[in-house]
Amino acid sequence: MRRPDLKYLRPLGHGLAWALWLLFAAVMVNVLGDMQSWRDWVRDHALGLQLWRMGLYAALIYGWWRMRARLLQREPENRPRLHRTEVAGIAALMLLEISNTLSGLEAS
Repeated sequence: MRRPDLKYLRPLGHGLAWALWLLFAAVMVNVLGDMQSWRDWVRDHALGLQLWRMGLYAALIYGWWRMRARLLQREPENRPRLHRTEVAGIAALMLLEISNTLSGLEAS
């Protein structure tokens, strides 16, 4: 019996470890830190954080565009399903950013 190829699990494990570490760090900052000073810091740096998110979105779009071309070349019959997924992803990101903007306006 052939053993399964597990070479893809190592990067997944590293990514999961980083995500758990960041989640732990964020929880500890919130538990140990002063919430009002955290909100003040976020409000004072809102533009930089938004620019960072826009850069992240641009990198995601670039990577997706390259992967999308290869996927459609390999499986052209999945174009409608892929389009629905893209629309849902864009809608989710837009709702997230609208929510961030509205919550920022309420805090002022």
